[in-house]
Amino acid sequence: MAFIDNLKQFFGLGSGAASSGPDGARPEPVPAESPEQRPIVPPVAPPPDLARGTMPATPQQREQLYRFVVDKLAAYVSETDGLPVGLTLWIRCASPEEEDRMGVALYAGQPGHFKAELSRHLANQYIKLAPAWQFDWQFVRDALPPDCTYQQGNLGLTVVHPQSSQPLRARLRTLTGQTIQETYLLDPAVQAEFRIGRGDMVQTASGRVRTNDIAFVDSGEPHFDPQRGEPNLSVSRQHATIRYDAANRQYRLFADAGGLPANGNKTKILRVDDTVERADLPGVGYRLAHADQIELGGEAKLLIEML
Repeated sequence: MAFIDNLKQFFGLGSGAASSGPDGARPEPVPAESPEQRPIVPPVAPPPDLARGTMPATPQQREQLYRFVVDKLAAYVSETDGLPVGLTLWIRCASPEEEDRMGVALYAGQPGHFKAELSRHLANQYIKLAPAWQFDWQFVRDALPPDCTYQQGNLGLTVVHPQSSQPLRARLRTLTGQTIQETYLLDPAVQAEFRIGRGDMVQTASGRVRTNDIAFVDSGEPHFDPQRGEPNLSVSRQHATIRYDAANRQYRLFADAGGLPANGNKTKILRVDDTVERADLPGVGYRLAHADQIELGGEAKLLIEML
């Protein structure tokens, strides 16, 4: 190597110093990275709702809950007495994903927020509840509780009233058919059970005599009107019983032996929201609400009004 070249190398000058390794040997060139050799970066996981293939709750779902409660409490518009002290909203969800969405709609992460917004919606419709009223919501998987005050689709609402020693009175009016009286007063202070059937006194299969408190005129009775009383023929002599539930201040309808499908008869409750509930299980009491209609045998109808 020439003297000049040695001098350049000593002072780190020239191309040889830049391209040589510590031992003076030239390093092997690094080949360009091919696409196959590039590291694989795992994809970023989507948000939890999208990973399950679902969408988060929409404002429309939340508004549906508000509208359901407001509609069902319409009877309390401008009321000042006997105001509800609590509400329980029941929601039937088919899957955990649906529960997650409804939890978002209910502001599950912000306790008290849904109740505050619901109060505003109720106030806009002049619906008042008792001071310091309580609100709760529950998810169910299979079916709504049968004793819900109101039901509609997958939603149910239980209205809690203040405990009162004063029993709730009601009135029954005949809509279709001929009864001995046009109207009947249900007063739990006098009696808590009211039997419904054709004829005022009938003999049961056991030989006992049953007195019907709400009696449809039998075709063999002298004051029977063939035109008005035609629906009476579909009413059993032992069709149904209304019992007062003092603990909940509610009336419940029980289908008796003659009002069950097994004996060829039907007993239904026609709700004010146009839903129909069949009272076809023996021993089960079905809640009656204001303005419900009781249908007996598919023809005769009674209207119940809370007083």
